[in-house]
Amino acid sequence: MKNKKRMDNNGFSLVELIIVIAIMAVLIGVLAPQYLKYVERGRESADLDNIDIMVSAIEIYNADPANTPVTGSIKASNGVIDVEGVGAALTAAGLTTPANMKSTAYKNWEIGFTATAVNVKTPALATALGRVAAAATPAP
Repeated sequence: MKNKKRMDNNGFSLVELIIVIAIMAVLIGVLAPQYLKYVERGRESADLDNIDIMVSAIEIYNADPANTPVTGSIKASNGVIDVEGVGAALTAAGLTTPANMKSTAYKNWEIGFTATAVNVKTPALATALGRVAAAATPAP
């Protein structure tokens, strides 16, 4: 009886395996773009949080009467952040090395700082941060 049962169990046919592989391919084709969009939204959110933390750290530093206010800018070019003049405020906040941008939306931007104001020079970033974008300076 045991031998007969083993002989009847032939496994899956080739057609059944091909159908399963085809279904899996369709599912991957539909879900992969959605997954990539989800990952990019996560990168954008993380980048925006990093930018907001840096801006807040500089604002807090400049608002403290014990500190000499700093002026300068933070720029991102191709995802690499460059800090000019406001490094002391970031260091005081424990942000010695700003993170590089990972999303495509926030690869290039610039934020200027004075002793009393924050000047977000990239309109899309200003909107995302909930700030007013800086007015363009007229050409002489």
